Amino acid sequence: MPAAGKLVLSITPVFANLSGIKMGTRTVSNEYIVTTVPFFLNPRQTVRIIPQNIAVATQVIGLNYGVTKDFAMVLTAGMIEKNLNALTFKGASGILPLGRSLPGTTSLADVTLSGVYRIYQDDVHRIQLSLGVSLPAGSYTATFKDFLLPDGTRRNIRGFYGMQPGTGTFDFLPGVVYAGYLGPWSWGLGYRGRFPLAANSLGYSWDYLLEYRLRFPLGPNPSGGYRWGDLHEFNAWGGYTWTPGLTTTLRVTGSTQGPIRGFDPEIRGPAVPANPAFYGGQRVEVFGGATISGKFIGYENVLVAVEAGLPVYQNLNGPQIMKNWQAGMSLRFKI
Repeated sequence: MPAAGKLVLSITPVFANLSGIKMGTRTVSNEYIVTTVPFFLNPRQTVRIIPQNIAVATQVIGLNYGVTKDFAMVLTAGMIEKNLNALTFKGASGILPLGRSLPGTTSLADVTLSGVYRIYQDDVHRIQLSLGVSLPAGSYTATFKDFLLPDGTRRNIRGFYGMQPGTGTFDFLPGVVYAGYLGPWSWGLGYRGRFPLAANSLGYSWDYLLEYRLRFPLGPNPSGGYRWGDLHEFNAWGGYTWTPGLTTTLRVTGSTQGPIRGFDPEIRGPAVPANPAFYGGQRVEVFGGATISGKFIGYENVLVAVEAGLPVYQNLNGPQIMKNWQAGMSLRFKI
C-alpha cells in the first residue's frame, strides 16, 4: 500500500489464449458437438457453430493512492480486445465444415473503484480488506461483421456473451488478503469475488423464456436482462528474494463461477457460445513470476512485475472453449 499522500501508477498488459472444447472435465471434438448438443432455442436442431480459438489482450491503467497509512483507493480503467476463430458447419445437421469466421471486438474495459484497508500488521504478518465496485464502461453490444452462418450467408450479428468487452452491470467486488514475510521468504492467501448487483438492460427474464417454453437451467432472473454468474477466486502464493529488489514467485489460483443468468435475444444462432448456460465452471491455474526493482538500472521508483501460467484443472459448464495460458506484466511508478 502506498504511504499517505503517495500515488502508484501501474500499466498492466495481460494476454490470454483459449482453444479446445470441454464438457465438464472431458475434452470433446467438433464432430461430437454438432451431432449431439442441441441448440437451446430449438432443441430439435444441434449447434452448428463452434469456437476454435480466442485471443484476449487487455491494457489496464491503475491508480493506487494512499489516503492514510492504512487506507488506499484504487482506480482501474483500460482497453480490451478479443479475436475469435469460429468454425461453421453446413446446414442443419451433419459434420461437413462450411468455413470459418474471424471476428473481433474491442472497447473500453469496465472501470473498477475500490478501497483497501489494512486491519492488522506486525513485523511478519498483515491483513487487508477491500471493497469495490465495477462500473459498466465497456461495450456489451459489440457486433461481428460478415459472420458465416450454416446456410452459407454472411451477416452482421451481435457478438457472443464471452466476446463482449463489458458486462453492462454494476458489480460488487469484495476481497481479503493475508500476507507475510520472514527473511527472504514471503507468502500469502487471498480471496476476491465479483457479484453483479442486477441484470443489465438487454435481454429477457427467465419468466419471458418460460412463456415461450424455452427451458434451460439458468435459474430465475425476474428483473429482465442478463448478468454473469457470481465469481469466487482464491489465491495462494510464495516468494523468495534472491537479492534486494529481485523476488521470484509461485502462485496457485482457483476460481468458480456460475452460468450467465438471463438471455439477450440479439445473441442468437446455433452457436455454442450463444447459449448462456455454457459459461462458468471451475478452474485451477499455476503461475510463475518475478518482481524486479528499477534500482538495477538507476530508477528507484520503478518496479517491473512479470507472470505467466496455465490451467492444470478445468471443469466447465459446456461445451465451452477452455483456457490455454495467460501471461502479463506490470510496470509501476511510485509518485
